[in-house]
Order: sequence, then structure tokens, then C-alpha cells
Amino acid sequence: MKLIRILLNSSVFPILACALFLLIEPASARQITKKKFRGTVITRENEPVIGASVSVKGGAGTVTDISGKFTIEAEEGASVIITSMGFESKEVVLKGEEPVSVRLEKSYRNLEDVVVVGYGSVKKKDLTGSVALVNVGEAKKNVSYDVAKMLQGQAAGISVHGSGEPGGYVQIKIRGTTTFGNNSPLFVIDGVPVDAPYDFSPNDIESIQVLKDASAAAIYGSRAATGVIIITTRKGKQGPVRVTFNSYAGVQEVARKISLTDRAQYQQIVSAAETNAGLTLAPANDPTNPSYVSNINTDWQKEGLKRGLIQDHNVGLSGGTENISYNASLGYFNQTGTQVGPQKYDRYTLNSNLQGKKGRFSYGVKVAYTQSHKGNYAATNGHAVFGGVVTSMLTAIPTMPVYDASRLGGYGGSDQVKNRAISANVVGINNLVNDYSDRNRFLGNAWGELEIVKNLKYRINASYDRTDYENSHFEPRFDMGYYYLNTQYYMYLQNGHSNTSLLEHTLTYQLQKGKHKIDFLAGLTYQEDKNEWMAATAQDTSDLNFRTFAAVARASAKGVTSWKGMAALYSTLGRINYNYDDRYLLTANFRRDGSSKFAPANRYGNFAGFAAAWNISNEKFLHLPSFISSMKLRGGYGVLGNQTSLGWYDYQSYINNTTNYLFGDQLATGSTTVSVTDPTLKWESTTTTNVALDLGLFNEKLSFTAEYYNRLSKDIITAIPIPYSVGSFPQTLTTNAASLKNSGFEFTLTYKDNIGALNYSINANAYTLKNKVEKLGGKNNPVYGSGSKTEVGREVGELFGYKTDGIFQSQDEISKHATQDQSGGIKPGDIKYKDMNNDGAITDADRTYLGSAIPKFYYGLNVSASYKNFDVSFFWQGNMGSKVNNGVYSALMAGQYGNAHTDELNYWTPTHTNTDVPRPLINDINNSRFSDRFVQSGSYVKLQNAQIGYTIPESTLSKTHVFRSLRVYLSGLNLVTITKYKGYDPDFISDGLFNRGFDYGSFPNPRTVMFGVQLGL
Repeated sequence: MKLIRILLNSSVFPILACALFLLIEPASARQITKKKFRGTVITRENEPVIGASVSVKGGAGTVTDISGKFTIEAEEGASVIITSMGFESKEVVLKGEEPVSVRLEKSYRNLEDVVVVGYGSVKKKDLTGSVALVNVGEAKKNVSYDVAKMLQGQAAGISVHGSGEPGGYVQIKIRGTTTFGNNSPLFVIDGVPVDAPYDFSPNDIESIQVLKDASAAAIYGSRAATGVIIITTRKGKQGPVRVTFNSYAGVQEVARKISLTDRAQYQQIVSAAETNAGLTLAPANDPTNPSYVSNINTDWQKEGLKRGLIQDHNVGLSGGTENISYNASLGYFNQTGTQVGPQKYDRYTLNSNLQGKKGRFSYGVKVAYTQSHKGNYAATNGHAVFGGVVTSMLTAIPTMPVYDASRLGGYGGSDQVKNRAISANVVGINNLVNDYSDRNRFLGNAWGELEIVKNLKYRINASYDRTDYENSHFEPRFDMGYYYLNTQYYMYLQNGHSNTSLLEHTLTYQLQKGKHKIDFLAGLTYQEDKNEWMAATAQDTSDLNFRTFAAVARASAKGVTSWKGMAALYSTLGRINYNYDDRYLLTANFRRDGSSKFAPANRYGNFAGFAAAWNISNEKFLHLPSFISSMKLRGGYGVLGNQTSLGWYDYQSYINNTTNYLFGDQLATGSTTVSVTDPTLKWESTTTTNVALDLGLFNEKLSFTAEYYNRLSKDIITAIPIPYSVGSFPQTLTTNAASLKNSGFEFTLTYKDNIGALNYSINANAYTLKNKVEKLGGKNNPVYGSGSKTEVGREVGELFGYKTDGIFQSQDEISKHATQDQSGGIKPGDIKYKDMNNDGAITDADRTYLGSAIPKFYYGLNVSASYKNFDVSFFWQGNMGSKVNNGVYSALMAGQYGNAHTDELNYWTPTHTNTDVPRPLINDINNSRFSDRFVQSGSYVKLQNAQIGYTIPESTLSKTHVFRSLRVYLSGLNLVTITKYKGYDPDFISDGLFNRGFDYGSFPNPRTVMFGVQLGL
């Protein structure tokens, strides 16, 4: 990958690009007789079309200037194609010397556009399944290293949650939770299925389609139950060599701060908590003690948070002829974190595509390579960072300094006697502990297609996807106070690789007879996955700063472990598309998958999908109003399989062959089963049903889609508890046990128009999601999580806890209330809980449902406009109706030795009773129960992106004789958040499934301001 760094960071690449240009350009200049033709491109309203592409077939090209004018050299009689975004393309023949005048018609929604679906493509007007087309231009404005994060709010039915951690995990679901395992959709990049897209640069993306129902996704069988996202990267186009350069750089910072107590306020609360518990005051908080701290007042948000940087640079080269075309790009992405420390995410990417045609044979090759480095935040081997780095930073006590030269490592810490607080110095841990993950990923794909006879094509597709990774963790010796004391060096190193090989054979045939059109697809695929790793650990008092295992002399201080596995998937597939007179459409998909993850008896699963559509507007006997330009009614049904919840060998029992047993006086070696497994494990299945109406109005200026969906997942693989007497470890059995149902409505609306030179578009989407557990397996016992409960008849991970009923004001009130603590520890000032079952005692049985972690309504709104050379856009996104278990707020309202939210200052005292904050109490067991005190609204509205740009006129650029196009822009992300939530960000990572809606310190999404350049040569 050093070569990529050299190319990006030196002048080598421009030299190579110019050399290639000089080599290729003569071939495009071999014209015998050329003339200069001048012309103008205008709209129906006689407004000039600026920046329209004017290309000679097989030859050179240019763009129109600010007046819509162009000049091009070509042979007389040559055909020229004029294209511009938002307009219908047009072809004209150059004749004579007269100026050429070309009038373009506005294209509001081109129903002839081609949409990529599984193993093929169809026109928009012929779609029968539920396929969302993502506006890639708008999505790219949500800058991210991961395309999944860019999709947030861009299409109905897709929920996305990320964090501000550089290179952090992005959670994405399509139409809800369908399994108890991995709910992420399948990503297909240029026909190659991949596990996740975060290794690939979003700059290279040309189109994104989301397959949401079985009729559209069934062709991918077992990998499609959670949805499919198809990504197509840029391909070369016919024409001269073109060089592009896209770049942006910006600053990031945490958008809002949490109101925390300072030194004096913290000492006040802790002293009250100790007094209420009958304890003496901690010396550091007692003004009468010599150890009283009065000269330290650390603001941990100020010390622990910083301004981060984000940048992305991409250089592209493309061109081609009628027979061969190419596209290549080099990219670099870098993001530093908003928390103090050296952590960051770096990624270098190379992406190249080559495709061509020779007679009846077409071919293509793709090569992509990525090298990334992710520095991970605070984690220690033997000293847990309670609640993660965000919560630990917020609860760090203000009487602890950041730096302390007298301590080993140079960072401050708390004292067991003086402070009595276990307080993590996150700044110190981030800087002293070195934890990183390196990845090198190669994706290669080659395909060839032969037209055997007219309309009958055979295609072979082969791909290889390999990732080499290294995970490293190193801890020096340090002393950061009570609990955070490390007397030994510790080192961990894991090296491994995973690879996926795929071979596909497909046959396609197109038949048209009269008004009948039929497309056939049949195929065979074989996929093989391998994973292998080896890990070593070392722990010693010896100096390990060179970080080599050879430095550890004692063999007993070192350990090695390894793992190796393989899985295979063999599939047959088929599809039929039928179209009668563009009025009646039918699609049928079938796929049979065989997976080595299942025992031979249950290895194969059959999955099919069906969809039909009626183009009502094409019916001659119906006379629709003239403003209705298109109307389609469609519906689908199908069954999808899933195996993502299953490990590679879960159906097989593990046997310990070193078990000894005493027979008489002799010790005999024996074997025993370690874990109990279910050899009858079978495929999960998801049945989907959907019906939709697509409308196009006012010559497709306005388009609207309304859709209802219903998904029922059965035989979900999960672990159910089994008796300890069975002797299995763990005490669970992985089996087909659960069922889930998801249903809801989706709405999409797009409006595009222009007023003279002003062009504008509005795109809105919204959807609802209702989740219901149909079955949990075994005796249908509920599953409890962190402040949540999952049971049959309700949704997954619903918040569950106590309901409060104010605060006890007197001992008499306590005596008359249901018993809350048998030991009599309840005092005035403590929380009063409702006796939900009226049995006279507050127990676990009084817990009740406190709200849904699933929003009732999701929405996104894109508004963009352009006027001559200026453009502006806004993107709003949010959800309504969800509740959050704010674990961060709970930790800050605990009234213990950690730092507190300023709301805690309103605690109850005998002279301050008009409050809902209980008295602080060290070792409290009552007020800290999970209750509606810590349940907050998760609803929010965000201005996720605002951008303003300016395109330099072509007439100005032409004078440079270098630049073809140049656009500059200023953009802001996460600019405004409207919410009642008391945490950093209501948009947080919560993928615990049974712990849904639990925020215990997700990295807040930062506010970003950046400047960008888009340049064409």
C-alpha cells in the first residue's frame, strides 16, 4: 500500500495521468477531415443549459458554457449526443456550417431509466417488487467512511444509527428486526456479495438500490432475509480521458455538552450522600480535613473532548472507446476523534473497473484494494472502564487532576482513602493504552458474457474477497489511582485472514412476440468462506515497550491460541419476468440453497418470491385525468431464508477427550460432551407480503408511492436455557425457537420542477414499524435485558421497570405504603414506587412496561435547488414516538461517589421537599432501581446536512485550457437537533436487540463544517 501513499502524496500521479493522456489522445485524434461546429443548448423556456455534455459518438466531447453555447470539432455528418442532468438526452447530426440549436426537454422522472436488481436489471416502469432507488448525489452529502451511514433518512424502510467514533460500527436494518442474530442487510457491490461496505470508498459509488421484499430479493435466497443493498461503482464511458478530483476537509466537535457539577457542587452531593448513609466525610471532601481538595476543579468534558478533523481526497481516471472502457480511482480518508487521545481512522483505497466488448463476447474486470488503520479508544485488560469511555469521562470526579507527575505514567487518579471513588482517567487511558485494528482487503472480480445465439446469453462470474487483519493491544505499567493500577505490562496480538470465493454461472434469454415479453434467468452458484486466526498474549513485569513476545523470558507468562473454520454454500436459482403490453407484469424468483452450517438432513432450503403489477395508466378503456401520467398497482409475496444467526459448526457437539475418571484404583482417560447441541437445526424463514401504489402526476413532476408490508420470521435460531443437570456449558441450547412479525406503511414523495433558471426538487420519505414477538421457544419464557423485557405478544426489547409515585415525605407515609425494603432502610426523601399488583410489597412483580424503544414514525426530507451557477440543499431527518433508557443520565443521577448531572443538585432535604430528585445515599439500593425516572423521549428532528455550492462558468474555465469543470462548496452536518433528550445525542448505537433503546455512552455524532472541491480535467 506504500505505492498508493506515494501516488497520493506526491506529484507522481499527475505525471502518470498526463503520460496516459498523451498515449491515448492520439487515438482519438485520428480524424481525416474535421470542422468546427458551434451550437447552443436551451430549454423549452429558451433558457441556456449550462454544463451540458456534448459528445461525438466515438470521439471527443465538451460542455456548454454559461450561455449554453459550445464548440466542437467533428466530421460532417457525425452524430452528437447532448446530455444534462434533469433533461432527456438528445442526438443530432452535424450538417453544414450553420450554428446548431438544440432544445432539451425536462426529465422529471425517467421511467425508462435502468434499475439494477439481482443478477440483472429492469426499467423503472417494469418494476414489480419493492425496490428503493437512493439518490446517490444527496446521500453523498452525508459524508462518512461507511456507505451505510450515508443511507440514513434517504429511503423509506431503512433505519440507520451510527456514532462519532472514527471507523466505528454502523447499525442498519431494513424493515425492522427479523432475526436474533445479525440483522444487517446483504451488500452486493458490482455483483459481488460482501459482508459490509465500510472498506470501500463512497466516492466510487454510482448507484444504490435497496431490495426490500421477497419478490425482489429472493434471487439471493438465504442471504436476503434481512434485505439487500445493491451498489454499483463508477464505470468508464466512451470518450476521451477524463481526470476528476474530489476533495473535502472539515472540523468536527461535539454539538452539545451535558451539564455536570463542578468541584464544590460534587463535594456537596457526595457529602450529603455519606451523611445520609451514616458515614464520615471523605477526606478530600471535608473542609475540616487537611486532605480537603480545594485547588482542583477538573472539567472533564473540556479536558476530554477536542476538535476533530475529517478529510477525504479522491482522484479518478476514466475514458474509453466503443469496445473498451475503464475507470480507476485512488482515495484517502482520515478522521480523528472528538475525544482526547491519538485515536483515529485512516483508509487508503484503490478501485478499478475495466469492461469491453468484442463481437458477441462482453467482459469485465474489477480490482479493489483497501488498507485501513483504526485506533481504538480506552480499554484495559484487567480494569474495566465502566460504562465505556463516554460515561466514564462524564462520571470522572472533578477533584481528580488530569495529569500527576508523581504517579507512574504521569496521569492523575483517585485515592481509595482520600476520595473513596473509583474514577477512570479516560484521557490517561486513551494515551497510555495502545489498541488498534489494521485491515488489508482485496476484492477481485472477473466476468465474461457470450451471446450464444440472439438474446441467449451465458455469463460466468468469479470473485475473490480476502481480508487480512491484525488486532493489537498493549498496556504499560501505570498508576491512575484506586482500581486503575497496573503492575505488569500486558500485550495481545491477533493475526488472521478471512476470504470468500464465489463462482456463478447464469443463462439469460429474452423473448418478445407481439405484446408479450419474457425474460428468463437460470443459474448455479458456489460460495466458500474461510476464516483463520492465531492470537498470543504476554503479561510480565519486564519492560515490553518494544512490544515483542521474545522480550518475555518466562514461558508461563505467554499464551497462544488459534481457530480455523470453513463454510460453503451451493445454490441454484431462476427467475421469470413477464410483460404483456406494458400493462400486466409478473415476476417469479426461485432459489435453492445448501449450506454446510446445517446437518446433512436439513442442509437445503427452498425460497421463492412472486410479484405482479398492473400499469393502470396504460389501459385504453380507462380514461384517467390528464394530470395522471402514470399509475401502477403492485403486490408481492415470498419466502426468504436466513442462516446469519448460526455459527459455522453449531449443529455439532464438542467433545473433551482429556476427561479422566477413576475406575477402582486406576485413573482412566475418557471423553465427554462439553456442550449440548441440536442436530435438527434448520433454516430460519421470513415470509413477506406487500402491496403498493405508484403514482406519477403532471408529466412525472410529482411522483408518489404508498406501500404496506408484512414480514413474519419463523424458526428463528436462538439460545434457550436448559437445566444445569444436563451438564452442558453454556447452559443453553441453540435451536429454532422464536418467531417475529414486522409490519408497517411506507411513503415516498418526490417533486421536481423549474421556474426559468431556478430548478428545485423535494424528496420526502416516511414509514412506520410495528414489531411483535410471536414465539420465544421452549415455554415462551420472557427474555430480560438492561431495563427491558421481551415476551410473546409484545415487541422485542420493550422498556420494562418500576413506575415512580413521587417521594416519601415522612415516616408515616412510608408506613402506610407498600413495603419497599424489608430491612427498613427506606427513609423520607426516597423514591416511592407504585404497587402495580396491589400485594402490599414492592417486588420484581411490580415492574411494568415503560415504553417502546422502536419509533412509531421515521422520516427524511431532502430539499435542493439551483439557480444558474449556484446550488443549495437541506436534509432533515428524524423519528417520533420512541423511548430511551438513558443509562448515562442514570449514572449521573446515582448520588454516589461519581460526578453528577446538575439536576442532582435539586435533591430532597427536610427543608427542600418540593422536588422529584431523591436524597443521595451511598450504597443506595432503592432509588437506583431502573424506573421511569430514567426513561426519556427519543424523538428528534435533525438538520443532518446543509450545503451551498458554486460552479465556475465553463467560459471562465476554458481560458485555462486545463479545467473542464470546477465546483466549490461549503457544507455542514448535524447542524441542528431538536429534542427533549438529556443525553449527548438521541441518534445513538443501540444494537443489543434485547437491550434496545439503552444508551450507556454511545459516541455522540459530531457537528461538522467542511469545505469541498469537485474538479474535472
